[in-house]
Amino acid sequence: MNPQLLINAIVQQTMVFIAQLATAGGVRAPLANVADQVFRELTRELLAQGLKKKVIADMFGMGLRTYHRRQQAAEQSLTDSGRTVWEAVLRFVQEREPVSTQQILKRFSHDDPEIVSGVLNDFVNSGLVYRAGRGETAVYRVAAEADFQDDTARAEANEHVVWLNAYRNPGSTLNNLAERSGLSVEATSNALNHLVGAGKVSAKQEPEGTEYSADRFEVPWGTARGWEAAVLDHFQAVVNAVTMKLSMAGGAKGLRDQVGGSTWSMDVWEGHPFEAEVKGLLATLREQVERLRQRVDTFNETQSERPEPHRVIVYLGQYLRMPESENEETP
Repeated sequence: MNPQLLINAIVQQTMVFIAQLATAGGVRAPLANVADQVFRELTRELLAQGLKKKVIADMFGMGLRTYHRRQQAAEQSLTDSGRTVWEAVLRFVQEREPVSTQQILKRFSHDDPEIVSGVLNDFVNSGLVYRAGRGETAVYRVAAEADFQDDTARAEANEHVVWLNAYRNPGSTLNNLAERSGLSVEATSNALNHLVGAGKVSAKQEPEGTEYSADRFEVPWGTARGWEAAVLDHFQAVVNAVTMKLSMAGGAKGLRDQVGGSTWSMDVWEGHPFEAEVKGLLATLREQVERLRQRVDTFNETQSERPEPHRVIVYLGQYLRMPESENEETP
């Protein structure tokens, strides 16, 4: 087994995936905090698996003191305690707009000026912030939310992501869902109010507080709304299936056909006797699985009492890679 080879390949593909998401639909999503976020999340997962900080530091190729400094830098700004540089700078611009480069650099004098300047450039390139002028006299102003998308579209996207997390993590609290969804508590609460009112999410009062759950999650195929949650759901399913398969290495043979995935490639061409069947395979499988899911849901609704279920998660994916000659523009 060569995990380093696999890690390198997965990181490369993940970067391609993030780049595609960051530019989807012509939008330029800010990426200034991605490196810090990757470091934070990876560190937390390694700690959760029982690794000591000294071991984690060695895995990153750092001394323990360097690791502690890197961890602190990733967690918060040296100037504005409790916030990352990305969050702190954006908040400062929002509160003081219009504000100049000189004012921003002075306010964040304890942070690396190159990092602060990089964050500002990322804000401008992503369209989050408008800039007028150049150099230290340049003035920044935060773009209005209406400049990105209408409130209805944003609210619907939030609802789908919260709904997904309530389905994947039944019994979650408001704060749990906000953290998992990457939304503010206020935005998560607004989404939950609509979801509970629509009967998509159930709320159960417990001594520790309200817990939220969902019996199902669905984004109709082809819809323009909720695609963010649909992509996240598919990605989580793939990652969880592979992760579980890795954790079962060498054991649990009885689950071989219940956990994991398979990939096939088939070469067909125009006029090939199996062209239509192969190219239509995703639609065929999607229809079969949807019919089965509906039968399961119908039966479950008739059961007033039932044991704790085994949730079976199935993902399907297919893409068509055309020959380079067909992708080239004809003169």
